[in-house]
Amino acid sequence: MDMTSGQFRKLCELVYSECGINLHEGKQQLLQARLSKRLRSTGINTVAEYLTVLENDSHELTKFLDAVSTNHTYFFRESHHFEHLGSDHLKIWCAASSSGEEPYSIAIHCLENGFRPSILASDISTRMLEIGQNGIYPAEKTKNMPPHVVKKYFQKGMGRWDNHVRVKNEIKQMVTFQRYNLLTDPAQSREFDVIFCRNVFIYFDNVTRTQITGKLYIALKKSGYFIIGGAESLNTIDHPFKYIQPSIYRKL
Repeated sequence: MDMTSGQFRKLCELVYSECGINLHEGKQQLLQARLSKRLRSTGINTVAEYLTVLENDSHELTKFLDAVSTNHTYFFRESHHFEHLGSDHLKIWCAASSSGEEPYSIAIHCLENGFRPSILASDISTRMLEIGQNGIYPAEKTKNMPPHVVKKYFQKGMGRWDNHVRVKNEIKQMVTFQRYNLLTDPAQSREFDVIFCRNVFIYFDNVTRTQITGKLYIALKKSGYFIIGGAESLNTIDHPFKYIQPSIYRKL
């Protein structure tokens, strides 16, 4: 598959306008690899033809954005953030939930600490949301969890599901999955006690970060926590949050 520099720019502009992800020249090989999968899947032979399809087919556009979105996560990633959760935090939003490991980890942590919040898990990728709803994962994704906790909250797979685990219904019932575009969808109509938006800001430029941060601020209750990834910071943008400690902010 050959892709011209002009076609690369068009695809980058499309990704940026649709979901705010800022691809640069160093990402051309990544984009080309993920685009190749969509061409094989659709039977389309050229990038030019595929660009035309993206302009006219919203379903394929969603599939393309699914393919481009980077999704790498595991259970209890950066779990020190969960220390800020308390029994008065009953409405939690994971605003970039990927394939569900983050919201399920939060649900388990909360149950282990004696409270049961309602958790909204949203992502732009319908493919990742489907994985989250199914709740089936390679067992290696639970490597950061004590064996007794895995046994308590997961079912062990057998046969073709050997080396996989499935989240038990008690946990699944705490989490609602929903497709949500941080850039283009309106602010949530309800308010949350805590919003997690971790390891996604690194893909946005400052303009997009500012826009998304303002939208999430509206959806957060007063004194609520806003938690981003450990490698991220809001230092480069103007924002209304109070800094608490690295990656932890609060709404005044």
